[in-house]
Amino acid sequence: MNKTKNMIFAGILAAAVFASCTSDTPDNSAQKAAEKAAGISAIVPAGAKLEKIAVDYKFDTAGLPCWYNGDLYFTNNIFDPRENSKTMKLAADGTLTVVRPDNGVTTCSYLTGNGTFYCCEMVGHRITEMAPDGSIVRTVVGAYKGVRLDGPNDMTLDKKGGFYFTDSHFSPGEELMQDVPCVYYVAPGGAITRVIDDITFPNGLELSPDEKTLYVVNTKDEVDKGRTIWAYDVNSDGTLSGKRAFAELELSAENESKADGVSGADGTAVDIEGNLYVATTQGLGIQVFDMNGAHIGNIDCPVPCNNLSFGGPGMKTLYVSALDGVYSMPVKIAGKVQGK
Repeated sequence: MNKTKNMIFAGILAAAVFASCTSDTPDNSAQKAAEKAAGISAIVPAGAKLEKIAVDYKFDTAGLPCWYNGDLYFTNNIFDPRENSKTMKLAADGTLTVVRPDNGVTTCSYLTGNGTFYCCEMVGHRITEMAPDGSIVRTVVGAYKGVRLDGPNDMTLDKKGGFYFTDSHFSPGEELMQDVPCVYYVAPGGAITRVIDDITFPNGLELSPDEKTLYVVNTKDEVDKGRTIWAYDVNSDGTLSGKRAFAELELSAENESKADGVSGADGTAVDIEGNLYVATTQGLGIQVFDMNGAHIGNIDCPVPCNNLSFGGPGMKTLYVSALDGVYSMPVKIAGKVQGK
């Protein structure tokens, strides 16, 4: 989704390096691969792999896929001002329709629990509420302290009706208005609070199933290249405390060796057992961690992937948006339901 910043973003999207760390010996590499295969088998059925389900549309990046009433909503985000980013619906019968022909580069569509979607519009500089037919119900939030947002990127909703969202301080071709990249909390009544302001490039974020913990990934960082996944305690008013390192993402060999390497961490999802899934745009697919931060293993994606979510019968289908389209795969553990 995201990151000059445009050159960084282009590099994140374009890179696809499927290599292990060069410091491993062949024996250690084989052992690690075997351990990861055993771990990921608890999540991925034998023989299952990501299969493309949506084609024939141009993508610079596809926004968060969102499954609703048997239909899959997703976006083909285009950062060329001569073309519009579209929100599309893939019906259960395979029919593909455009429901919103110009969506402000919607990087995330998230169920509200009320039959509508919250949409992070990166270039629209706002979060809107969208009906299933693509019509806009309202602008939910577009400014902080009277200053417009830069590029709302990703979000997660709590059971009270409030939500967290990231503004990565990135808006292609437009002036940045906020002073730093941030994470915000919007309370059920609409009040907006800045809750994180010390992460270089906050991107995907998710609440644990019990909503006591918020996880935030960092696409890039001068200190650790964005490999640290951060966790925070969630307070009753939506504010956060107790910042700590939750887990560490693997980096491709190329990004390990480069001084300006990045993790490329992007979208996130959580299943009902508390496992955290992180899409990475640097060729290492989807990295999965258990509720204690232990690395379970990786799910391979044919191309760099951006976002992911659960849907389908029993919430046991993983949908993944990637550089060239949308993919799906069955999983053993049901995903957390959006909007509940």
